[in-house]
Amino acid sequence: MDFLKKHYEKLILTVVLLLLAAGAVMMPILASSQRAAEEQRISELTRPKVKPLTLEDLTTNEMTLDRVQKPVQFELAGSHNLFNPVKWVQKSDGTFIKVKTGNELGLGAMRVTAINPLSLTVSFDEVTGTGDNLKYTITVIRETLPPANRKSTRQVEHKADNSVFAIKKVEGPAAEPTSITLELKGDRDPIVVTRAKSYSRVIGYSADLRYDPENMTRTGVKVKDQILLGGAGGEVYNIIAIEQGEVVFSAKSNQKQTPVKLSAAIK
Repeated sequence: MDFLKKHYEKLILTVVLLLLAAGAVMMPILASSQRAAEEQRISELTRPKVKPLTLEDLTTNEMTLDRVQKPVQFELAGSHNLFNPVKWVQKSDGTFIKVKTGNELGLGAMRVTAINPLSLTVSFDEVTGTGDNLKYTITVIRETLPPANRKSTRQVEHKADNSVFAIKKVEGPAAEPTSITLELKGDRDPIVVTRAKSYSRVIGYSADLRYDPENMTRTGVKVKDQILLGGAGGEVYNIIAIEQGEVVFSAKSNQKQTPVKLSAAIK
């Protein structure tokens, strides 16, 4: 307490000096801050007011760009009727049919509904005669021939031949042979037949056809048969081949060959 009483004046003076020193230090800082604020205010007063930038609406531009990248596909073929008008054709019964794909008429509309195998069958039927006059009865059936000519029965002596076949060998007793070997005319492969077992193999095919535009059906057609499409004045087609899975037609007018696949699932 005595110290304070003796030196309080000095302490007050020291505090005042410190305050003055702090004021001296702060004055430049305050002045600088005030000057910056004044400059900012003056700048705001003199600077022209500018609206903030806004984004342009680019919707139409984007749509145009999208159209350029994805151009419209114009249909100038097929079912487009501006450049490809629909064709109507009168059928043989007087009605009209609309031709859209080109397969509504002609071989495009032909359906092969079935293909059937045709066989060659050779059978040994019986032995006739006695002694040296034994004859063997052989029947040959070719399903590829017309019905009137497909079956041929001949009685032939041993080692004799005819217009259909020739007997080459007789096994076993002559009156009761166990087998007969023969050759068909035009066929070099030997054929062996017995009384119990005939010989058979596939030698061709027939086909069943359906043509809806004319309500036509043909069954059992064979190679060399003809089909007329389009009525009088239409196109004639020759059947030149029948395989297991298709029928080949040849146009009589230009010999153009067209295969038509089997479509047995169509009813």
